[in-house]
Parts: sequence; structure tokens; C-alpha cells
Amino acid sequence: MKKIFIILLSIITSCALFTYLIYFEGEKENISKWWLKFAATSTSLPYSPYKHRRENASDLEVYDANHIEFSDAHLFWKGFGAIAVPVLDEEGYIEKIHVVSEGSGYSNLVTAKVVGCNADKFLLGPLITDRGSVKELGFLKSYKWSHSPRSFIQGEDLPFSGTVETKFPSGQIIEEVPYLNGLVHGKVIRFNEYGIPRYSKEYAKGEKHGTHIYWFPDPLDPENYQPVNSPEGGKFMTLWSKVRYLAAKKFGENFGSHRSNKWMVEKYRLSGGDFRVRLLEHWSKNLKHGLFEGFDEFGNKTFKDEYTMGRRTKHKTFDKTKG
Repeated sequence: MKKIFIILLSIITSCALFTYLIYFEGEKENISKWWLKFAATSTSLPYSPYKHRRENASDLEVYDANHIEFSDAHLFWKGFGAIAVPVLDEEGYIEKIHVVSEGSGYSNLVTAKVVGCNADKFLLGPLITDRGSVKELGFLKSYKWSHSPRSFIQGEDLPFSGTVETKFPSGQIIEEVPYLNGLVHGKVIRFNEYGIPRYSKEYAKGEKHGTHIYWFPDPLDPENYQPVNSPEGGKFMTLWSKVRYLAAKKFGENFGSHRSNKWMVEKYRLSGGDFRVRLLEHWSKNLKHGLFEGFDEFGNKTFKDEYTMGRRTKHKTFDKTKG
């Protein structure tokens, strides 16, 4: 039994080594690139781009959904009205093209092309016209079709998976937006210049889906908080200023990063602080669905609505305010 195990282990090791030498050309960097591509649409695989990759928001580009566009190069008249849609295979590649509207008035100089995401990866043709109408359209080269706008990092072919960050000149994050396969997916968080969270919005595959929370700009210190002396002179007049000072010491040049922000929020709450909710929303597939509530700066409700898939079913306003 032990001998069989050793033989099997040897075979597996040999296969792995062979794959490494042939498929990955013996380069660790190629393995890394392959894994990033393989795990690009996963939210859970170890070291998937969605979980670990972070880029500058200025490097993000958004491209429209794919569609087929006809163009007539004739000088004196041009056709119009032709519409064609692709028939896709299970993996989203063009299997054939169906002309759903032939249009009219086209010359023999009409051409068709795919526009939108990765448009340069597609090549259409031949195109057949008869009596000014488009009769048939084929394709010579296909790529994965996108039914919705997708976001890409400049110079990359695959839709972006990961998080993009917008920052103040100080390095403090303004907003972090997670993407999965080119669509906003996960929790979008925005901060002010002091690292105080302003809102948190949940998305699923590009749609508002989940809880959206908006906070007032000033966090709420514990009632028993008393200003304390700062090691560098002066006083910490608020608990947030103290937590912010501790974070700057702890994170150094990474102060203002997502880890720093997360640590400050958790530390502040564990120390008795809180963030006052201004607006609470619930969404399902881009439709208002569930409870919507507004609050004043003292924590009093200003309104309470209930929605069912975009339709408001209950509404109530509150006038009570305490000072």
C-alpha cells in the first residue's frame, strides 16, 4: 500500500513539474498571471483579484455594452434601419448573427462592426445586401460578448475584478469601489478628509442590492468622554481625534489606507463612539425594496417609508425634534 502511494505521489509530482515547464515555461510569473485570469470572476478563491487587488480609480475605464453597428460609406445616399443581434454559445461567444431588421437604402459599401467592450477583438463579415437591404452577416473572429457596460483597467483585456480607490492628496481614501468582472459588486464606502465614513452602499453585479447607509459628518462621542492630553502637546478634544492620532502612529505611511480606515472605525466603536445615521435604504435589483428611514442629527426619525419592488406601500412623516 505504501509503495502504491509513493508511485502515485511520484506521478502527480512529475505531472505538476511537466505542466510547470511546458505550460508555464518554468516561470513563476506565468503561474501568477494564469491564476489571476482563472480567479478573475471569483469572490472566494484564495488570492482572487476581487479580494486582494487594489488600483487607482484614475486607471479605470468604462466601456459600453457590445452591439453591432452598420455604416454606409456611399457619398450621396446612406441606408438605415438594419439591426443585427448575435446568437451566443454557452460561454458567451458568437455562434451566428441574426439580422432582425434588414433596413433599406443601403449601397454595396455598407460595413458592420462590433462596438463597446473589447470591440477590437471582434471581426465581422462577410456582409450580403440585396436591393438596399442587409440580408446576411457573418463573423470572422469572436470574443466574449458583454450585455452591459464593463469597467477595465487601462491596457487590460479582461474586465476588472478588485477594488479601485480615489484618494485625497494626503493619501486618505475618499472612496473605495469593489468590482467583479467589470461590474460594481460589494460594498462601496466613502470617507471625508478625516477618515470619517459618510456612506456605505451594497451592490450586486452592477445593481443596487442590499443596504445603503448615509451618516452625518460628525461622529458621536460617548457621553462620558473627556478631552485628554496629547503626547505631542494640546488635547484630544474628541475621541475621533484621539483614534486618528493612534492610527497615524500605528500605520505610518499607510495611514489613510483601507486597513487604517477599518481599524479607526472599529477602534472608535469599541471605545464607545458611534456614527449617526442620516438615511437608511434597502434595495433589490436596482429597485427600492424594504424600509427607507430618515433621521435628524439628534436621532429622531423624520420619515419612514416601505417599498415593495419599487412601489411605495407605506409612508409616514415625523415632526418631533428635540434639542
